[in-house]
Amino acid sequence: MSTSLSPNVNTLSYLNSHPMESSRLLNSLIEIVQTVENSPSGNPIDEIINIHILRRLLTAIHFRDIQTLKHSRRVGIISVGIGSRLGWEDSELRLIEIASLLHDVGKIGIPDHILHKPGRLSPDEAEYIASHHRVAIEILQATQASQELIQIVAQAHGVKVDTGDSNEKNSSLGARILAVADAFESLTSARSYRPAFDEKSALKILHEQSGKEFDRNIVAALERWLDSHESRGLHDDSAAESAVQANAPTTDSAKANAACFCQLFQYLHLMESLYDAFYLIDEKRRVVIWSMGAAKLFGFPAVDLIGQPWHRSVVTADGPKPDPVEIAFQSAKSNCHTLTLKDIDGNDQEFGVQTVPILDLNQRVVATAELICDGNESKKHRGQFRKLHMAATRDALTGVVNRGELDDKMIQVFNKWNAEPTIPFSIVFLDIDHFKEINDRLSHSVGDRVLIDVARLIQDELYSGEIVSRYGGEEFVILCPETPLETALERAERLRRAIMGTKIAEREDLRVTASFGVAQVEKNDDPESLMKAADKALYEAKNSGRNRTCHRKVSAVQNAPTAEQKKQSDWIHHAEITTCVASSMLHIKLKGYVLDNMAKILDVKEDSLLLQVGASGLLGGWGNKQDRQPVKVRVEIHELPNNEKVSGTRRILLKTITEPIGRPAKKETFHTRASIVVESLRSYLIAD
Repeated sequence: MSTSLSPNVNTLSYLNSHPMESSRLLNSLIEIVQTVENSPSGNPIDEIINIHILRRLLTAIHFRDIQTLKHSRRVGIISVGIGSRLGWEDSELRLIEIASLLHDVGKIGIPDHILHKPGRLSPDEAEYIASHHRVAIEILQATQASQELIQIVAQAHGVKVDTGDSNEKNSSLGARILAVADAFESLTSARSYRPAFDEKSALKILHEQSGKEFDRNIVAALERWLDSHESRGLHDDSAAESAVQANAPTTDSAKANAACFCQLFQYLHLMESLYDAFYLIDEKRRVVIWSMGAAKLFGFPAVDLIGQPWHRSVVTADGPKPDPVEIAFQSAKSNCHTLTLKDIDGNDQEFGVQTVPILDLNQRVVATAELICDGNESKKHRGQFRKLHMAATRDALTGVVNRGELDDKMIQVFNKWNAEPTIPFSIVFLDIDHFKEINDRLSHSVGDRVLIDVARLIQDELYSGEIVSRYGGEEFVILCPETPLETALERAERLRRAIMGTKIAEREDLRVTASFGVAQVEKNDDPESLMKAADKALYEAKNSGRNRTCHRKVSAVQNAPTAEQKKQSDWIHHAEITTCVASSMLHIKLKGYVLDNMAKILDVKEDSLLLQVGASGLLGGWGNKQDRQPVKVRVEIHELPNNEKVSGTRRILLKTITEPIGRPAKKETFHTRASIVVESLRSYLIAD
């Protein structure tokens, strides 16, 4: 999507205002809302988000960091490619493209030292970025963007948004597509601490995480799209440059708009940090912005209030009279009062409320904000408690979990395994080879840098719920919940190759390798015996030449299907069709089935055919009608043995393997749908 910015001359005056003046910043939000109201509709994009607001947001991203816009554009191309392979319609593809373009819009308020940090973020930095993503959602809500767009962008960053829909799923198909596209683009792009993965390696990583971090059907759709000629657009550098430059701020007005957006994000983040809740009411006495804190405190989602008339009863039944909001509108002065609410135990809880008038350039009140803060003094120390907790559980040098915290996590995972022993877990021991020589030859400061870089690399290479710990000296332990031995071995090998192939400590004269020992929990294990087993495997790796991975073999009982594997098999429907048809007619009959059932041919081989029957709705999921219950059907063609040819025909066995696209609410619903699809195919082939 290419958009350009329409200059807004009203923002030129912003250049002359103080960058952190509250009224100027919040007034810019009012102007955004007015832009939505005053813009003529008619563009299909307006159904998702006002096109003028979209242009301003993209220009702000370009102004803040052009690399973020380039990343978002590539994610958009990938998301649309995946959606096309899943049978999405034009309106759905437009939605996922816009969601991809805006999924990182919260970054426009983040300072450089965090945005461009050449390494893993600290917990506080990660929370800082997460809070900016929440601010982005609040701004999108204020622009009255579609709920579908807001949900996809929110879920992409784990932000929970109450839309008032009790039937809403935890994760929409659009958000799952965006998660895969975002991860693939990140993996295939170079970072300061690692080179880019090639597409094959990136796909392998995504497949390894399918079923936990990523939807396996979406990863498969991505792989199909990458194999098609349509994916060439991902590598068209000239088209990318043109699309990105179309959103460059080229005028003073455009730059002012962009700067205003950046500072607005920072200001709203400050409001999120300081206050339990805040909201903004325009001069027409309508709610313009309703923070997530307000939704939590008062129990009303933003979707129910934004654009609706304001009334004091929204926040309290016994508020002061006259309404402090009206006083601020009439007097153009701030006022303070106390708000009393009931906590979850039914006790009274007091909040301080400041009502602030928002003035335009002519000193006219155009809106009023209310800022609500809990007066409980103990909450002021939450940040100090978090820092103390981090200090007690993290290794001071590398920032990963320390040995004491690893012991606690191990017990938690072990207890979970004892409750569900069919779901295994594994641990990986890692030891940096010849580390003493590094310290002796290059100094202890270089050795420390090696430890930091290796820890960072390990964290970057792991994509699920693994826990990384510095066990002592140059040893690290990785705890891998719900991970069988085979998968843990693959991850250990990937880490080994990554360490061997990465420049560590920025030294050309240093080649770092590591040895690995892997063990999976077994029937008679306890935490100590499991650690010893992995340590013994590590010892074997070091004694047999280093820079290799060894493991403890799993007993035969552990080779039985895991609960996760059995769970997945419940969503596969197998059937056989025997037919007597001329070889030349088989593909004609199958083609007739495809045309009459509006199916899609996903893959064709000499002895098999892969079809999609049915299509997903706007945000995925299964509907009540069969054409909204999508399945993927693989038809394998087998000629029966001792098959005599009669009148040009032979008996042919067709094996069908049917899987749902998405996940219906009940297994029975899927198997009923699969049976109907197979019986329909059988009737086309006049089969036994």
